[in-house]
Amino acid sequence: MTYPEAVVAEILSRFSIPLQYNNQEESAKAVVARYHHVWTPDLRVLAGDGSELYRWNGFLPPFEFAAQALAAFAHARLRMLDYAGAEETYQEVLRRFPTAHVAPEATYFLGVSQYRKDPDSNDLRKQWHHLQGRYPQSEWRIKQSFIEQ
Repeated sequence: MTYPEAVVAEILSRFSIPLQYNNQEESAKAVVARYHHVWTPDLRVLAGDGSELYRWNGFLPPFEFAAQALAAFAHARLRMLDYAGAEETYQEVLRRFPTAHVAPEATYFLGVSQYRKDPDSNDLRKQWHHLQGRYPQSEWRIKQSFIEQ
């Protein structure tokens, strides 16, 4: 199982209050309807008011889950305008999980968080240049390729 793994438990306990619903139970119907649940696992990072900050679906093994969860919490910080916190968390993703599937996305948004924190810095271009070199075949590399035109 993924959730009991130490690295996963550490990240979840540090950044969240995990809740689990059985989508087949009557008591979960309102949550299933509110978030338009379709498939399990359905993982979401929510703000205090219940608004969705990030989500993903489907099983991931512990290493990939831990990286994805950490990136999700970085995205949540970015969406809540905590640019420094987002930057720190994206850097942690890349330091701890540089080969994870989510690493190119974390690299892309590390640059975005740095830019949002200081639009006059050159950090966005630096991160996207790193993305080009480290993850040239990634979707996120394609998404930043407009700067080369």
